[in-house]
Amino acid sequence: MIRLATIEDQSALARLCKKDAWDGTTILSAFQSKCADVYNADWQYCDIWMGTSDAQNKNAQYVLCRLGQTFHIVGKPHSKQRWEELYSFLSMQAPKSKLIADSQMIAQYQERFPSPACKLPHPNQSIPFPRMISTRLPEAMEEDSVQESTSLFSIYDILASAKPEMLKRVSRDEYTARMLFSKRGGAKFFEIPGEDGAPICVGAILLPDEGDYGLIFNICTLPEHRGKGYARKMVTRLCMEAYLQGKTPVLDCAETQLEQYYSHLGFQKVSYWDTAYPAGYADIVS
Repeated sequence: MIRLATIEDQSALARLCKKDAWDGTTILSAFQSKCADVYNADWQYCDIWMGTSDAQNKNAQYVLCRLGQTFHIVGKPHSKQRWEELYSFLSMQAPKSKLIADSQMIAQYQERFPSPACKLPHPNQSIPFPRMISTRLPEAMEEDSVQESTSLFSIYDILASAKPEMLKRVSRDEYTARMLFSKRGGAKFFEIPGEDGAPICVGAILLPDEGDYGLIFNICTLPEHRGKGYARKMVTRLCMEAYLQGKTPVLDCAETQLEQYYSHLGFQKVSYWDTAYPAGYADIVS
């Protein structure tokens, strides 16, 4: 069965999530934020479910987390019936939703449910993208201009300048609310200011209390300031934030060509992530 997770599921959820440095860190952060959301302000943005067995002790087989219209999963169903239950559940969700997970999990999902919608590629995705883990301490920078962000609004502005389509998908206020949600879950946001004091490069890392990893995300430099080493400075600072908390930095590459860039910064490819789309998605985007 699939049911909403509660605070009583914390140990089972942590056990499953710690086996997955990427989606597991995302879900642990979301769970931490949900537990801290005493006013239930984010009930529309995030839900977390436990997929359990039919046995008397109802053992947890996987955790499913919705963030907006994106689902993350750790673990997997253990029987044909549980797989079909997961597929039916996802198909009943918002029709534009997608499932992101380790590529092996996605491959099993698509093999069992080989509909055209499930195999529909993301517009920017033709093959699975690398998942990478830091293998060494980053080299200290001679001049550390990275500082914690003073305005979450400015982060949105920089991300939107790099990806203008973001302006159509999510508003400034909505995205700022999502960042506040992440902060409750252990996220830290950083920026590098330019000569006028306005940020020219941003980056963030998820550092949930229960996790063993720090998930780096949203590395972005304004187009006119690229090629000057700002992203390298940002990644170095984010790695140090993780190591200072006894956590190992990890990241998901959004583009395959980024693997070589991050390998020069001490990261090694471990696996891949991929995306599956539920039934009905093809009808919306076609």
